[in-house]
Amino acid sequence: GAVLAKQAGGNFALALLLTVGCNTLGVVTAPVLLNFFAEAGDVEFPLGTLIWKLALTVFAPLVCGKLAQEIKFGELEVKKVVAKNNKTITMISNGLLCMIPWMRVSNTVMEGTFARASMADMLVVFVWTAFVHVLFLIMNFCGTRLLGMEEELQKAVVMVGSSKTLPMALSVLTFLPEETGDTGLMGIPCIIAHLGQIVMDGFVASYWKEHSSSGHTSNTQTEVSSFTEMNASAVSNVNDKTPSEPMYEKTAGPNQA
Repeated sequence: GAVLAKQAGGNFALALLLTVGCNTLGVVTAPVLLNFFAEAGDVEFPLGTLIWKLALTVFAPLVCGKLAQEIKFGELEVKKVVAKNNKTITMISNGLLCMIPWMRVSNTVMEGTFARASMADMLVVFVWTAFVHVLFLIMNFCGTRLLGMEEELQKAVVMVGSSKTLPMALSVLTFLPEETGDTGLMGIPCIIAHLGQIVMDGFVASYWKEHSSSGHTSNTQTEVSSFTEMNASAVSNVNDKTPSEPMYEKTAGPNQA
């Protein structure tokens, strides 16, 4: 979400803050919502255990990473090492994130539950999750417009607030009790929804950046500055080529005596 918000020209700092904040709140809100629906279906749900396990897998690594940035190991600073190897660390992080759905799908195939999901079912899941995602985009866009937010902040809120995180969803499914159902089969809709929203948000981010008012303003300012520089250069060339006028002293003519 934060990367797509940056691609759309949004405020990356706010997008990153929203991503971290929403994931942190999800440690509590996701189990509470699941417990509500579980009670409606007469399913025993370990609310406290799930919150504790999610806190260890989601919240604890965040706190450890933040503390590591502030601690100095002699002359070695974690913050400087991360900044120096930012590209490599990002690639490793993305690779590990890609392995999460791969392991889930592989486990589902090995258990034989993947064959229970037909192509028609997957198509229905994709259409429904795409509809929900578009609905979230519209709601967040209208809400930020009504609040009068700046365009950069609006892009960050819309792109991040409308997306769902796959690692968080799969973490919740991992800690669910067995009586709730086949967690491997339940992970397939999460993966389909995540891939669908990435594709849709990619088009939305590119379109929004090209047609944003800030983009047009920056292009106009660039054109005006280029035109001004061209005129200044032309005037300078003319002045360099124009000879200075000689100064003549008035002298009395032959008839002026």
